[in-house]
Amino acid sequence: MQSYINHLLSDIAEACREEQPETYSSISAENDMEAIERYFEEVERWLENEPEHDFSYYSGLQKEQFPPVEKLSNEQMAAVSLAFERLLFTWNIGVEMPDKLPISRKYSLLVSVLERKVAIVENGFETIEFCSYDPPSCPFNEWCTCKELGLKDQYNDDGEDVDPDNLSF
Repeated sequence: MQSYINHLLSDIAEACREEQPETYSSISAENDMEAIERYFEEVERWLENEPEHDFSYYSGLQKEQFPPVEKLSNEQMAAVSLAFERLLFTWNIGVEMPDKLPISRKYSLLVSVLERKVAIVENGFETIEFCSYDPPSCPFNEWCTCKELGLKDQYNDDGEDVDPDNLSF
């Protein structure tokens, strides 16, 4: 399996987007107004349009290229996950996950990005959040950080909704 993982890591590295030229530099001949106009045009496109393509369209990678969790060691999943996060970064995409999330869950969620529609931006960064901030439906399960964000008062320990008006303060 390790030889396949090495090949996969190579494919991931090849899917990285080449370094983009800076969109604005004070040294360039471009004036501030042109750079600002391009930036706001991109923001408008991002706000007004749903992404057209999933990430596999941009990267050329397919979900089927990634072995199931059961076939990989923790070290292999960690190596692929790190390479995949670097790949996303070259496309100005980040992912939001709890630090203590088990590597098998992290690996699975990262691979699922291939099937997500994403907006590729030149100015700024697109962040993929897997959590909808609803603890009972959070894909992070017990590693969810929703409850740490002040949402814990809305749910009891069983994950059931609690009426905030009925709390005894």
